[in-house]
Amino acid sequence: MSMTTKITLGIVLFMIIFVATGLVLLNEGVLDSQARDGTGRMQIETRAQKARSIEAGALIFYSNCRSCHADNGEGIPGKGPSLNPDLFTKHFPALQAAKTFNGTLHDFIKLTVAAGRPDQSTYADSLGGFVNPMPTWSQQFGGPYRDDQVEDVVNFVLNWQAQAAISPTVPSNFKAIGSDLATALPTGDAARGADLFAQKVRFKDNNPAHCKACHSLQTDTVIVGPSLAGLAARADSREPGKAAADYIRESIQNPSAFIVPGNANFVGANGKSNMPEGLGNNMSAQDLADLIAYLLTLK
Repeated sequence: MSMTTKITLGIVLFMIIFVATGLVLLNEGVLDSQARDGTGRMQIETRAQKARSIEAGALIFYSNCRSCHADNGEGIPGKGPSLNPDLFTKHFPALQAAKTFNGTLHDFIKLTVAAGRPDQSTYADSLGGFVNPMPTWSQQFGGPYRDDQVEDVVNFVLNWQAQAAISPTVPSNFKAIGSDLATALPTGDAARGADLFAQKVRFKDNNPAHCKACHSLQTDTVIVGPSLAGLAARADSREPGKAAADYIRESIQNPSAFIVPGNANFVGANGKSNMPEGLGNNMSAQDLADLIAYLLTLK
């Protein structure tokens, strides 16, 4: 083989390797446009790994965390604070403003999940406190989970952040029923009330109902508040002189007005009901009527 032929073959092989290497690098996502649009293989794989981490975190959350923080992170009074949206819109911004935590939101969540909260924070105290402290979950602090599993939970919780930043738009014609027990209510729609309870639809102010975070529909199953199974059958005799519908209405709008004797587990240290006050501030008269109509079907 002549020298000229060898040189030609060398050049051809070099060009093939050069082009092939370029194509591979382009596919990896090294261009600015690929990094910006997320179209490179590295960007696609990163998203896929993040998605798998969120899914794994969801399984851990629903196995261990929702008993205190509820299914969608809305929190359960007396058991665990709201993560969605309060962690993003109230709690962490307050920490940043007070300069009591210098890390990122990711760091704060990871530290809380990993090490727990053996002592209740000032924030927890401001919410009335919780029965049990936040346990430790990382093996590093004596918990059951590896660091990668803790990271999965963190990614799952952070997955709520984008939606939490979008505040519900309250219609301009929304009028809250508040704590007013005197205003006559319209005819209730039990089917819509059931959907409100199940969070299939929202109140007229575009916020979801949080009833199911505290109240089970299963007999003798207590989450925070009493089970609502058979509520309609017993509500008629709870408070002397009050019909079932009026008793349920008062319990929602002014939960501490009458506390059933012998239910000490549902009363806070201040003597008030653990049922949150101000629920009527998110409900219209129709919302309340629909919810009552549904609850009256629970016989």
